[in-house]
Amino acid sequence: MQSVTKWLARCELVLVYAGVLAAFAMMCLTSADALSRYALNRPILGAYEITEKYLMVATIFLGLSYAYRGGVFIRVTFLVDRLPPPLKALANYFAYLISLLFCLILLVASGQQAWRGLHDDTTLSALPVLVGPAYCLVPLGFLALALLMLVDLPRVRSGEAYLFKEDAPPSA
Repeated sequence: MQSVTKWLARCELVLVYAGVLAAFAMMCLTSADALSRYALNRPILGAYEITEKYLMVATIFLGLSYAYRGGVFIRVTFLVDRLPPPLKALANYFAYLISLLFCLILLVASGQQAWRGLHDDTTLSALPVLVGPAYCLVPLGFLALALLMLVDLPRVRSGEAYLFKEDAPPSA
């Protein structure tokens, strides 16, 4: 299990760096497009579509597992915090399984969309760049998240799962 965790951490690191690189490229492309548009009256052809279809999608979805590991997913705990320990553990398992199920549903649905997109010849309107490969970024992010959640499942019992990480003070 330790080797699987290390392998997942390395894959997650690659995805995070790809997402950060996409955010940097998006920032540079948007700035260059604005400068070119207003200073030279010549916008960069396809800048908006590349940002919209590729860079923004990569920035958001490739960082899902990193966000999960950091405990930054939104949780509302004012009711669960007041439950006795056995019911709190049951509520944690229920929340975890619902979250995992939702992640798997999104993985399957986005994987089907990516499959259809890869078999479609749709291109960006301004450039002859296929849109299909951009659809693969979403299931890739959800796959990394689902694998991390499955590896993290045994930690639910102790309350140490990343989903229940306490970054904010508990409700009074």
